[in-house]
Amino acid sequence: MIDTPRYKELQTILAQQTDEKGRIDTLVDMGVEVRNIDVEHALKMAEDIIQRSKVVAYPRGIGRGLNLKGSCYWLMGDYEHGLAILKEALHIAERIKDVGLEARVLHNFGNIYRDMGDLANALTHFEKALINNEQIGDEFAQSVILTSISNLLYDLNDYDSALEYALKCLPIFERAHNRTSLINVHNTLGNIYFKKEQFSEALHYFQENLKHSEPETAAYVMAESGLGKVYYKMQDFGNSSRYLTDALREAQLLGNVEVQIICHFYLGRLYMDDNNDRQALQSLHAAYSLAEEYQRRHDLMSIHEVLSALYDKMGDIPQAFHHLKTFEQLKEEIFQQKILSELRNLQVRQQIELARKEKEVAERTARLKHQFMANMSHEIRTPMNAIIGMARLLLTRDPRPEQLRYLNAIQMSADNLLVIINDILDLSKIEAGKIVIEHIDFSMREVLQSVRDMLMLKAEERHIELRTSVDDALPRKLTGDPTRVNQVLINLAGNAVKFTEQGYVSVHISLAREEGSKLWVRFDVTDTGIGIAKEHIDSIFDSFTQAGAETTRKFGGTGLGLTICRQLVSLMGGEMTVQSQLGKGTTFTVTIPFDRAAEQTDEVQSNVLDPVSMRRLNNMKVMLVEDNEFNRMVAEDTLKELIPSIRLDVAINGQEAVDHLRREMYDVVLMDIQMPVMDGITATKIIRTELPSPQRNVKIIAMTANVLQEDVQHYFVVGMNGFVSKPFHAEELLLKMDEVMSGGKALSETEETIDKPQNEPKMEERPAAPILPDRVTDMQFLKQLTGGNADKMNKYIGMFLENAPKLLDNIDRALAISDYPTIKIAAHSLKPQLSYMGVKEDVSKIFLIEQSAGSPAHFESLPPLIHNLKHLCKKAFEELNNSKS
Repeated sequence: MIDTPRYKELQTILAQQTDEKGRIDTLVDMGVEVRNIDVEHALKMAEDIIQRSKVVAYPRGIGRGLNLKGSCYWLMGDYEHGLAILKEALHIAERIKDVGLEARVLHNFGNIYRDMGDLANALTHFEKALINNEQIGDEFAQSVILTSISNLLYDLNDYDSALEYALKCLPIFERAHNRTSLINVHNTLGNIYFKKEQFSEALHYFQENLKHSEPETAAYVMAESGLGKVYYKMQDFGNSSRYLTDALREAQLLGNVEVQIICHFYLGRLYMDDNNDRQALQSLHAAYSLAEEYQRRHDLMSIHEVLSALYDKMGDIPQAFHHLKTFEQLKEEIFQQKILSELRNLQVRQQIELARKEKEVAERTARLKHQFMANMSHEIRTPMNAIIGMARLLLTRDPRPEQLRYLNAIQMSADNLLVIINDILDLSKIEAGKIVIEHIDFSMREVLQSVRDMLMLKAEERHIELRTSVDDALPRKLTGDPTRVNQVLINLAGNAVKFTEQGYVSVHISLAREEGSKLWVRFDVTDTGIGIAKEHIDSIFDSFTQAGAETTRKFGGTGLGLTICRQLVSLMGGEMTVQSQLGKGTTFTVTIPFDRAAEQTDEVQSNVLDPVSMRRLNNMKVMLVEDNEFNRMVAEDTLKELIPSIRLDVAINGQEAVDHLRREMYDVVLMDIQMPVMDGITATKIIRTELPSPQRNVKIIAMTANVLQEDVQHYFVVGMNGFVSKPFHAEELLLKMDEVMSGGKALSETEETIDKPQNEPKMEERPAAPILPDRVTDMQFLKQLTGGNADKMNKYIGMFLENAPKLLDNIDRALAISDYPTIKIAAHSLKPQLSYMGVKEDVSKIFLIEQSAGSPAHFESLPPLIHNLKHLCKKAFEELNNSKS
């Protein structure tokens, strides 16, 4: 029975009402009071209010009843129904122009979104509600909203600002003698002081709530759970356990999900501290099930973090990995909403409009940037494909010595241009901190020779000397990122050649210092060029900036080079300085740390394709789909020269490709993406969905200048089997063609069996060993995860070495009996374990295996993928066994 002072007061008012609409309004107020004690009773009252309002055609009463009903669903954790009901209430409030009702509905929207962890949406609705309450001058209602905003700041860990808002609301609620609002703000203050580790203040507010709340109500059990978690932090485990246990029992009777989650969570931590891991796991899983069922993302984030620590303590490393990774992902999703700065200075009207405009501008800018990057990449790479391809073909035609020199220069310059294109494409990644620095074995001398080969012709044209040297103290092999080192040196030395009219350019590499296996390598790029004025030295590393307008007019360039260099050097853990004297020259000095490679002998590179693979390629029937005449010429001539017996047809757009396939079958389709009439994506979709078998299962390789990651991912989603970027390398194209065919029976094999010796094994039984990087594992993530703790790293590596072979065996045995669901499950389990060991997806193809095992159209692609995975894992196991200290 409800017998609070406010409820009794409302009962008296109800008895005095003579108008049905007045009675309905009073019933709504009573329902709000009941809602905080018995939510199910309040829900029934809301239904009654809605029906009574419909009888007397009272839309405000219907709206208020719906708002009460939606708020009840919120408190019951039924967010989906709550949002649906509140949408009806908001529609009515807007239609009848009731600003106060609209504010209440918006506030309840915000409460639901906050519980769901959608803080950006919560803030938007709280701010709109605050605007409405300011319009009608309702100070009390404004304070209710500000309390909710204080809770939002608490969610974002901005406890000082949260405290400031809550303390401002406290005297307003005290003056109004509104017990419900006081209890809410006391709970908020208790939580804030708890997080600020001011436990005596936290106890005070939770005890106040316990004293002023009715037993067996939501407010009472919330206060009990608050006391329980404060006592836990104060290490008063007896009181903590007592309050948490009592609160849990009562919350279960009331159906209060929030309190149940809190109690299960802190009881789990109590059991964990007491080394009762089994009971701890049971409590934490109970908290997790409730948080997941009711979509409470903040709670899920905290639970995942503690579960990770518990599983680590129990020695279950895969589960510890899983929960840690999920915790990090949830934390990033919740906290990346970028609303903290908006909340610090709450200027609501201006901020809502500004946020809307900023969002529109940001979205439009992102779309334009993506479109620009994709178009630029395609437009540059398409003619580059023809230049590189024709140069390569001419190199095979026995050119004269001077022609050979020019062709080599063309090829090197084109390769250099591709590096520049990739720099521009990578610039956004660098600025976003998403660029990945590799750690592979390489020869610094080979890197320097590559730089020399690329710049020698340009230096000779300018009649300057190009000097290169490497300190003998430097080991033959280092571990680092040779591509990024080459990128930095090409940029610095290229600039030096560009700005030097007489004298020399020198690139000297030396050993700066050595500590164990860590080597600091120094790169000095010196020139006798124009130099840099003192007033420009500080600005040359800024984007799109050169040393003065005169330099830009005379020498050209984008001004991006030094910006990218400095960022790359920083990402590799190095530093970069410059010394220059106007008219006399410049020296750029770069120092980067590397590891000494474990293996110092040079490896002999084997051929990419073995005789079996070449025989398979020679028997292929291929369709080339390409609209660009020059690119068609390059691809046709290259394929016919490298694979003399290949049967090659040509289509100039996607429609022609589909028509060809309707008439005859091919082993492989080399599909361009951007074409007139019909593009490659549309053609692939039609082939996969409309053509009959076996044509619909033809192998399709995207061969395109569109190389952005999201584009490449889309090619696989629509059903393509492989991807080769333009300009293509002949070896890469042949390898990709062989890769997509080696797992299934090629058309040519059935047609030309008569030409093969009868005792020769079928080709798919003897797939070529995949070409793998020098090192497939990378311990950087594991080092970060364990803080460099060798014992923990060895423990995680040991768990991987124990679990991964079992999963690999499951995949292998499942493939033998065509058990594709088992392959998908095992691949899904193996995928995160490989990533923790630093094995990249583009090497393992484990994600592609998982996806292919779930799609009947791609079952045929699994054998070569799994063959590759087995070789990769064998190498990974060897590396990890050798790395354990």
